[in-house]
Parts: sequence; structure tokens; C-alpha cells
Amino acid sequence: MNVDKKEIDNFDIYAHEWWNKRGPYKLIHNLTPLRVEYIQNNINIKGLNLLDVGCGGGLLAEELTKRGAKVTGLDASEKTIGIAKQHAKENNLDINYVCSTLESYIEKDKKKYDGIICFELIEHVPDQKKLILDISKVAKKKSKLFMSTINRNIISFAFAKVIAEYVLKIVPQGTHQYEKFIKPSELARLVELAEFKVEDVSGVKLNPIDYTFALSSMTKINYFMTSTKK
Repeated sequence: MNVDKKEIDNFDIYAHEWWNKRGPYKLIHNLTPLRVEYIQNNINIKGLNLLDVGCGGGLLAEELTKRGAKVTGLDASEKTIGIAKQHAKENNLDINYVCSTLESYIEKDKKKYDGIICFELIEHVPDQKKLILDISKVAKKKSKLFMSTINRNIISFAFAKVIAEYVLKIVPQGTHQYEKFIKPSELARLVELAEFKVEDVSGVKLNPIDYTFALSSMTKINYFMTSTKK
């Protein structure tokens, strides 16, 4: 199974903190508006069936639902999905949350989607190539694939790992493993092997004063990628 139990256990520790805007997922809260903006810059989501792979506590799924998308959220953490379901219920949002890995979900459901979102997940799975190939199985022809992850170089190691986790402590320690970071060129090759065409790669920059995010031409640390299924 394409899941790292240590990764799941690490996220389970903080599952109850997903909707705490000042907690360990503060940066994800701050990043969510930019994620929504990036997706909407590339596709009109209203009425579309979207699959959010590695949806976490539902921060992005809820925002996309509010804008008219029909969202299915997958996450392998039972605690995390429980939090996501409860928060959606409290806010009267109709989101289909499923506790499952993508490969297990495919075995049970043959539905294909207009768009697939896989943000900050590929650096947490054992087999990155398999993840992309599984995503291709649930993608309709001409559907969009939105991904985000962390580049692999000395700069990303210093900022995304050492400074973020151990100096500023704005990310829980142990969140990232440097060897799983992936360069844009490597990710592009994987998505192309899975019959997607890369259309955009955009960097993400962090304002160190207020910890807000913006798009950037610099992809040395975090970056987005948009592809279309051939």
C-alpha cells in the first residue's frame, strides 16, 4: 500500500488542530486562499466534480465547495477525516469525505473526475510514481491535475526543513523528509509518463513578516504545477 504509517501517525498527533488558525497548521490556513486562487486561475470549478487527494482536515475542500464545486476528499488518516466530516457538518457543507488511500479508493470506485488536486502529498508517500499513475486512473480526458510540493535543493532544505521545523517552529517537527522532496523537472517527467501535459509551474513565496503567501517566479522552495490529461 502506497502509504507511510509513520507519516500518518505524525499527522494523527495534530489532527484535532486542523481548524486552529494559530496552531500547527497555521501556514496551511494562510496558504489556502492562494491555493484557491491558483486553481481558479486555471479552471472554472463551478459544477465540476473534483477529487482532493490528501485533503487533510478539509480546509481547501470547504473553500472549493463554497465556490460551487462538488468535492470528494480522500485522506488516509481516520482522525483527520473525522475532523473534516465534523467541520463540514457544522457548516452545512455537502462534501464526500472518504478515509482511504487513492489506490484503495480506485479498487472500490471507478468514478472519474473533472479535476484532481494533490497538494503537499507527493513528498509524504513511498512511491511517488505510483501516486501519479493512480491519479491518471481517476482523471477524465482533458481533466486538470493541480499539484504542489517542495523542490529538492540546499535552499529548500534550509528553509522548508531546518528553519520552518526547528528554528521558527511554524511547522511540526518531522513533517518533512528531505529525500522525498522532488524537483519540478522530476515531477514533470512523472506526470508526462501518466499521460498529462504540463501547462504551468509557479513558485510560491512566503512573507516572513505576516506569514502570508503569494505566487512567484522562483520555484526553489515551494511550487504549484498544473497539467491536463491527454
